[in-house]
Amino acid sequence: MRVGGIERVHCYGGFASGALEAAKEALGGRELVACRTAPEFAGELHRVEAVLGFGMPVEDWSVAGRLRLVHLIGSGVDSLLPAKGLSPDVRVANARGLSAPAMAEFAVAMLLALAKRVPDVLASQRAREWRRHPPMTVSGATLLVVGAGPVGREVAKRGRALGMRVIGVRRTTGRVAEFDETHGAERFAELAARADAIVMAVPATARTRRLLDAAVLGRCRPGCLIVNVSRGEVVDEEALAARLRAGSLGGAALDVFEREPLPVTSPLWGAPNTILTPHVSWSSPDYPARLAHLFAENVRRVESGEPVINPVDPAQGY
Repeated sequence: MRVGGIERVHCYGGFASGALEAAKEALGGRELVACRTAPEFAGELHRVEAVLGFGMPVEDWSVAGRLRLVHLIGSGVDSLLPAKGLSPDVRVANARGLSAPAMAEFAVAMLLALAKRVPDVLASQRAREWRRHPPMTVSGATLLVVGAGPVGREVAKRGRALGMRVIGVRRTTGRVAEFDETHGAERFAELAARADAIVMAVPATARTRRLLDAAVLGRCRPGCLIVNVSRGEVVDEEALAARLRAGSLGGAALDVFEREPLPVTSPLWGAPNTILTPHVSWSSPDYPARLAHLFAENVRRVESGEPVINPVDPAQGY
């Protein structure tokens, strides 16, 4: 493990560049090289020591012989993988937890909007129709949160505050304080049949791809509400759309999709009691500044040989 100073840091993409340029004092006088395009980044790769970014267009990381830290702007690692040629000595970190409160607020807001039939109410309002859409009460309902990481735990706290019974699903077993019950992922389909609402808050990995598939959706209660703030890949969108249009689910709120922007041909458009948002649940006014300070702290930790905050194991995918 190399230690010693890093005098120059790189960032890739407009968001990372804007965050570091706006909070440049966090870098402690280090030179900042902003790469806003793929060709710019490719031309700098041989001298990159630490980089903040997302979706970095690198076919073979072995070109980056001086690289010591790859830092992602969000929690998802799928944009980096498979990371061909990335040395095991390179530290990889993400921004896990930074957006957890904002994402949990968003998930609960969407859950309440679905329960109170807000999409249907607004449709009637636009049509100037005086129609009643009977709302659902969430107090006393069962909320299944898939994922017990920072976002899942924040969702669980807010669900319990609303009087819901909250069940957690996670990769490993063991109690998590924020949940009333916690179970292993192998019981997901069984637990889905008990849920009045399901919030997806898991990373995108080979194990979670289409975790919420047609078989699991088929076991859901007719009024079950679905909220996804994790990654689009964890939900079978066609199966979900079919269930919504058949009236065999209560509604869905999706902030993430397999393809973004969501194609105009997607059957999700126009599905009843459905809210579709353009991947904004993570956003908050202070996120860029907090991200810049986290990156700067992890650069310092790499320099001194300390463990980074939010380490990522590319082999595990999170």
